Amino acid sequence: MKKILLLSTVALASLASCSDYEDQFNLPSQLTDVKNGTSLVLGGSDYSAIANLSANKELALSLDPEGKTYADALAKLGDQKYFDNMITAEQFLPAYIANKFPQVDMGSRIRVTYNSYCGMSQYLSDFANLKSEYTLTKSDYKSVWGEASTAKYLTPATISKMNDVLSAAYPKAAAGDMAVVNYAYSEFEPSAGGAEIPNVYQKVTSFDAEGGNYVIAALASDGNYYSFDKLKPSKNNANEGYMSSNPIAVGENNVISTDDGESLVVTIEKSEAGYKLKNKNGQYIGMKENYDGFKIDLAASDNGTDWTITSNADGTFSIKNTFTSKTVKLNYYEKGNSYSYGSYADTKHTYMNEPMDKESTRFTMKDVLLPEGSTYVWKHDAERKYYKASSFVGGKNYASESWLVSDEIDFTKANKPVMNFDVAMNYLNEGKFTDHFALKVSDDYVDDVTTAKWTDLAFDNSGLGTSWTFKNISGLDLSAYKGKKIHIAFQYKGTDTCAPTVELKNVKIKEPNYWDVCLFKETPENEISTASLSRASRAAGDANTTGLYVYDGTAKAWKAYSVKDDAAEVVVLQPEDYAQVGAEFIAKPILYLPTILQNKLPFANAGQKAVVIYNKAKETPAAVEYTYSKEGWAASKEYKTQTSVFLLTENGYEAQANTYLNETLLGDEGGFKAFDIALTGVSYVWKNDATYGWKGSAFASKTNYAAESWLVSSAINLTEAMDPVITFQEALNFLGGNKLEDFIQFKVSTDFDGEDVLGATWEDLELNADQRSTGDSWSFVTVGPCSLASYIGHNIHLAIRYKSTDVCAPTYEFKNIIITEKE
Repeated sequence: MKKILLLSTVALASLASCSDYEDQFNLPSQLTDVKNGTSLVLGGSDYSAIANLSANKELALSLDPEGKTYADALAKLGDQKYFDNMITAEQFLPAYIANKFPQVDMGSRIRVTYNSYCGMSQYLSDFANLKSEYTLTKSDYKSVWGEASTAKYLTPATISKMNDVLSAAYPKAAAGDMAVVNYAYSEFEPSAGGAEIPNVYQKVTSFDAEGGNYVIAALASDGNYYSFDKLKPSKNNANEGYMSSNPIAVGENNVISTDDGESLVVTIEKSEAGYKLKNKNGQYIGMKENYDGFKIDLAASDNGTDWTITSNADGTFSIKNTFTSKTVKLNYYEKGNSYSYGSYADTKHTYMNEPMDKESTRFTMKDVLLPEGSTYVWKHDAERKYYKASSFVGGKNYASESWLVSDEIDFTKANKPVMNFDVAMNYLNEGKFTDHFALKVSDDYVDDVTTAKWTDLAFDNSGLGTSWTFKNISGLDLSAYKGKKIHIAFQYKGTDTCAPTVELKNVKIKEPNYWDVCLFKETPENEISTASLSRASRAAGDANTTGLYVYDGTAKAWKAYSVKDDAAEVVVLQPEDYAQVGAEFIAKPILYLPTILQNKLPFANAGQKAVVIYNKAKETPAAVEYTYSKEGWAASKEYKTQTSVFLLTENGYEAQANTYLNETLLGDEGGFKAFDIALTGVSYVWKNDATYGWKGSAFASKTNYAAESWLVSSAINLTEAMDPVITFQEALNFLGGNKLEDFIQFKVSTDFDGEDVLGATWEDLELNADQRSTGDSWSFVTVGPCSLASYIGHNIHLAIRYKSTDVCAPTYEFKNIIITEKE
């Protein structure tokens, strides 16, 4: 329906003298004598200008002079950047257009494209009370299993008791309250009966601060684990020496069996200075000064028997003596072809160990060419704990070159130094990895990367370039530089066609025959985690599962949440997802959630929705909806793009209801519905596709089948149209020289009831035959604009009738339909 907008006297006065406005927003008079065809696409700053326009402020106050609700809503327009049911484009665009184009002639039309509120999915209101995260405690598991049990996990038989656990945790829960719940879960039930359950030893990636019983072993480069075994006494002292080591079997779920691990248990006891290590004989394991081996004693002396235990980024642990500052390592002795454990100073085996979880003191950024509009290429990300490089600025690729250069690395006493690091790259697109990222070595670098002599150090970059997943590059041989002092550098280059993002962490250069240890925790055999590794501990147990629960006020019980009518998938991020990201929360979901959804829902269809439950800050859950399209997963928008035509009359601008249907049909049915009249040999004819729109065919299994099926639109309101026209795109193939109109017919009805296709009256729609597909190509052609003037004053339905034979069953594709006023 046309809407004539009469501006207030104050508004008209302000429009008559707009120089002040033009000075404020720098909007000079641009057009004169405009008739038709002028278009205006609103950008982000336009919405702020519309909100600040004095004429619109006056209009908002006139609509609600007492409550000022319209004035408040108008003030928000600049931030939300879309019109809604209160601040409508029809009401608040005319004054802006008048200031934008103050000298146009009467009768001129301005076509404006803008954002219009369409709302979020209704089910998202369920998450209004998503406010807390809860992790099951030791007491919770006791309440589930009983005081006598040592089980610290839930099973298929006990998961139903989650209601009891959450009811105790939230005694004042109200209907609709939600909780994200972390807990340990195992598919295996604890053993019944009174038989003693043997202990086994499972690899962990986090250390219980209270200590416990562990088997210590290290994974060597030959793929075998070697145990921290018994003391090999030195010639001079039976209580001093290196620890012997033998291969030990690590089975499924990273478990060492009772028989293999029982005799190797080391008890880790908490002490004031850290921890004490005690062997099976009750002897404390310590060190003495100026010796890389160990000493054992029944007494825990003040010096040499305290250790610190910290986890490494690769899942190993650093066990360091507080007296000598030496670290326990498995060592391979080449001459004797044997393995043993000692405790060594870092300088003996490690030349660089930069996790990059904070800004490195050993690397310096050297910019050769900065991208336009930016002051950096390399940058440390403190939140995600790595370095990153990119010259994608403001939505555009720019040429750049920047180096991340190490300080001097001393190989004068090196033997066989090797280098490891973790790297990820995304948005490489069609680019070549080595054109944008390279690892280089120099033995003459001083301070200028452009004058030093650099040698490329090649590494396997396969799989890099399309995701945020880190790849571990290990064992890069640097032995060619032993006896020298070198610098290493990571070189990034961007171009105006490709500026990928690189992420870098865990740079380590070391001798290859030294390995950090792994810890295998003593665990009852029936309580082992079935996950590949025990997860990082959030509380009493190792939480390996996260669920979403909602309080049902009617049943007065906590239940696992699901979206009503399966309107969307509910994807709750799991502990392993955060482990892959390398953080406890995701502050910037756009960087990670699309990839996570692609992995979890690999067969999503266009238009499919998913609500993701994730931590946006530590222990702060949030819900966000994503929608799948041919471009991938993206956050759902609250608005859609809309175009309206504004006509200048003596009364002001008229917002004309000029667009009656505007649908791409790409992965979106667009209100069309298939009605099958006759099917032979096929179960359907019409199918919606994210790339080609609606597709119709009765060709299956290399056979043509006779079929008839109609694709009918929803009602299209032309009751107040003036001169409506239709435009669309089509492709047709395998017509075999037959007439198009014998197989594809466009029809219009003014009496279709929405159900009975054959009972309605249908008229053929006149289309320009010269614009139609030739029937032998997948190339789309544009048909129209074709007049719908015969149907002014009516609500209509548009239909495409597909009819095939057992001789010819062509494939028809149909997309991008627009019904609008003729320009």
